[in-house]
Amino acid sequence: MEEVLQLWSPAIQGGFAVFALALLGVNVWLIKQLLRVLADTNRVIAGNTRAIESVAGVSHDSKQLIEQLRNELLKRPCLMEASNKRHQDPMDAKTP
Repeated sequence: MEEVLQLWSPAIQGGFAVFALALLGVNVWLIKQLLRVLADTNRVIAGNTRAIESVAGVSHDSKQLIEQLRNELLKRPCLMEASNKRHQDPMDAKTP
């Protein structure tokens, strides 16, 4: 019974208390580091979101310009038809 009492002596209890406080300090430090990493991650995500929105805007503008160009090209007459009539194969002209 005396051995059990020595196990719970004030020195051992003090050691456990100091160890518990040290672990608590480590946990607080780790949480601070985690919060810092989360803040950095949020900044990176925000930057990436802005970049993606910018690329989407440029892509939309480019699509509109390409559609306008397509419409303008479709309004113009086809020059190949006139070129084909001038350079028609003589063998094709003889066939009825």
